[in-house]
Amino acid sequence: MVRSGLSPEMTAFLDYTVSHFEEIARRNRFPENNQVEHEEGRCVVCRPHLVAMEPFAAYLEVVARSVIVRRPTLDQGLVDEINHDSILAGLPLRVSVESILAGEGESLRGWSRWVREALDTGLGLLSIHSPTSREFSLEEAEQKGFGGLIEEMVREIMALQKRNRTGDSRSLAG
Repeated sequence: MVRSGLSPEMTAFLDYTVSHFEEIARRNRFPENNQVEHEEGRCVVCRPHLVAMEPFAAYLEVVARSVIVRRPTLDQGLVDEINHDSILAGLPLRVSVESILAGEGESLRGWSRWVREALDTGLGLLSIHSPTSREFSLEEAEQKGFGGLIEEMVREIMALQKRNRTGDSRSLAG
């Protein structure tokens, strides 16, 4: 995620917010994130003006880091979720860890679709965080020119999940 140009104070606000939502994700309380106490005056989701970046970009970073907390590794659990979501969407696609690692196009697209859905769901859940929270969707953000940022974040999440499978647990760029 691009944080260039942020002052140390702004970086601290963003780091606080990311950390807060990572803990919410760890405790699997994202759907009820509006009920978890925190310092609203330091929260970028409550107060996007605290950082000199597009609010969508800040929200996307918060959600991306939370997705990684919930699903850090390309493993059978993640593949089961991808397949379950494909069934719910009426898609015939069934992936395996092996098909993804082999770089099979349909499997990679299914994985990417799952990451996008996770990001979009997380963005929707952030909108209930506080009365001042903004509402974002990936589709609207793409229409406003954020497609490149979204694709970059999807690729970073997928790369991190794959690296974590092999034991190289570097985190999303900060």
